[in-house]
Amino acid sequence: RRVTAQDLRETLTFTMDHDRFEVISTIQIDLQEKIESLYRRYDPLYAAFVAVDPDTGAVLAMVDHSRVGHSENLTLKSTYPAASVFKIVTSAAAFESAHMQPETAIPFNGSYTTLYKRNLSYKTDRWTRYIHLSEALGKSINSIFGKIAVHGIGRTNLQQYANAFGFNQAITFDMPVDISSVIVPEDEYGIAESGSGFTKRQTLSPLQGALIAATIANGGNTPQPSIVKAVLDQDKTMVYEFTPTMIGHPITSQTAELLSKMMEKTITQGTARKVFRDYNRHPILSRLFIAAKTGSLSGDAPQGKYDWFVGFARSNSSVEKRIAFASMIVNDKYWRVKSSYIAREALLEYFKDIPAYVSRR
Repeated sequence: RRVTAQDLRETLTFTMDHDRFEVISTIQIDLQEKIESLYRRYDPLYAAFVAVDPDTGAVLAMVDHSRVGHSENLTLKSTYPAASVFKIVTSAAAFESAHMQPETAIPFNGSYTTLYKRNLSYKTDRWTRYIHLSEALGKSINSIFGKIAVHGIGRTNLQQYANAFGFNQAITFDMPVDISSVIVPEDEYGIAESGSGFTKRQTLSPLQGALIAATIANGGNTPQPSIVKAVLDQDKTMVYEFTPTMIGHPITSQTAELLSKMMEKTITQGTARKVFRDYNRHPILSRLFIAAKTGSLSGDAPQGKYDWFVGFARSNSSVEKRIAFASMIVNDKYWRVKSSYIAREALLEYFKDIPAYVSRR
């Protein structure tokens, strides 16, 4: 159930009814090896990285790591808190069910990272600031997303959008995948916790995280993931070929475009700006459009401090090249590496051969 570059450099075979078959994988070995080497270098407590082609659902990389050893494929488990990655879902629901826009100004009191009941009210005072929804996503402000979940979206709509994005749904894949879970509580503070991702009850697998990003990159369409490109018989005749299929359409193309622009603020102004500080001048990054969402929360299975970076990137060349990804790191007392740094290095590897500079759209 685990995937390594070493395995993929050998011929993958299986036998059925005494006949031998060869499996051709969708994994890009250079990308797979790059992530594996980074995990070996920094040796985080736990780590998982998944990348998919948003157009086809082909899995381009599937890497997991543990300092303490493990047998399961960590990219397919869903015991990890979704944290602020869920703000993507809340934003989509805000656009389509609460008729909000990225420029909608929301009154805000308190700090970015806290979520107190007293800050869920729309009452204002002399310390109140007004922050646009797009800025709130980029800076991951909990109380704003808690507030709009309670007063703008509501429990029923929030649950419906979570389900539409694949939570509480089985993922058909070539290997067993845990179901990512979101059950929005009925009480007001529970709804606020859900909308902001400030709860351990909402879980996410790295594969599901990559599919959420792929949905936005693909104009609101969720691709069927696959790690098997083709199967050949012993005469090298193709007996199976993966056919790209869309398995969901949780949001409109207009909402996907709005989310993309908002998520770019994570890179330019928000919680990942330090890692991507050379976004506009790096010889490769400056040729890309990158949209992402961070997430951080302590969790118990396994125990540690979770750090997410989920998003997608596309080239600005005439022939677009795209990738959607979910990067997760679980650290203990000391942080050895950030999930956003792992994703940055993955993008540099994946887009290393893109054409000369074209202005970012």
